[in-house]
Amino acid sequence: MTRQLLRTAGVIVAILTLLTGAAAAAPATDVTDDGTEAIGPPGGLPDPVPDFVSSILDSITQFLEGALGGDPGDEVSGAANDGADG
Repeated sequence: MTRQLLRTAGVIVAILTLLTGAAAAAPATDVTDDGTEAIGPPGGLPDPVPDFVSSILDSITQFLEGALGGDPGDEVSGAANDGADG
């Protein structure tokens, strides 16, 4: 009796493990605005950054390449202030 009970419990555990493992391994789906299902992270792509962010990144890149002499702080501050104005 005990052997049959253990075998039955083992089969139930194996079935539950297979079922939940298959559900956990399935890729996430996201319903897009047009009603289709897409696989991937939810929310899609972020909005484009404002132009002043590109100016800041260009100033940092110039500094790292050695094309910008000294401290990039003034260039970055100027680009950030231009973005705050517009």
